[in-house]
Amino acid sequence: MMKAQTIFVLSVVSASLATPARAQSVSGVLVTRAELSATEAKLSQSHGGDSQKNTMMAAAIRQRLRDGDFQVGDRIVVTVVANEPHTDTLIVRSGRAVELPARLGEISIPLAGILRSELQERMSAEILKYVKAAQIVVTPLVRVGILGEVARPGYFAFASDVPVTDAIMGAGGPSVNADLDRSVVKRGNREYRSPKETRDAIASGLTLDQFGLGPGDELVVGRRREFLSPALIGIVGVVGSLMTVFVALRH
Repeated sequence: MMKAQTIFVLSVVSASLATPARAQSVSGVLVTRAELSATEAKLSQSHGGDSQKNTMMAAAIRQRLRDGDFQVGDRIVVTVVANEPHTDTLIVRSGRAVELPARLGEISIPLAGILRSELQERMSAEILKYVKAAQIVVTPLVRVGILGEVARPGYFAFASDVPVTDAIMGAGGPSVNADLDRSVVKRGNREYRSPKETRDAIASGLTLDQFGLGPGDELVVGRRREFLSPALIGIVGVVGSLMTVFVALRH
């Protein structure tokens, strides 16, 4: 499976100082700390269904609440409007912190334990200590793989509030052999989101953040099921040709 060497950045600027990033999210998705905590509690107390899967999901949520969403190497686009707008792309460094440029105070902001939904408020509060800004826009990017049946499979850095469908289109869109209903999300070597979960996320217009995708996750677009194998297609073709010859001879 080929992975593109270039990382493409699609940044959607939508938040402002007056409106911190997504104080509330779409019902049922895991974005805010309150949503994550409530879901973790339900999964931990659940004894029905797939108990092993519930246990694994609860553990993953606890880790996310503890460690936050940001990993070393992640990118964050920051636009500060004072006398004029300035945009910087910051990289999360060792220790899970970002270094602000000199004109913004030249300070280090630790992001350990910070969720993407908390980033706007966290960084705005720190920047305002040093700069009188009319507007601050903070857009976290998440690097994910869009693989499988797409025109340009590879790894891309998307704004975390980009819908899953837009991420697929950012990789050139589905190929002629694609079947979105068979798509999955992989984390490491295991299936992180099932075909049903992925299908529902696409149909509901969920964003990468709302669907819980993190750095390094891979959205693998499924391939259409071939009801006839190439070998069988060849046999059917031969039989069809023989039948044509037989009918011709009878006449």
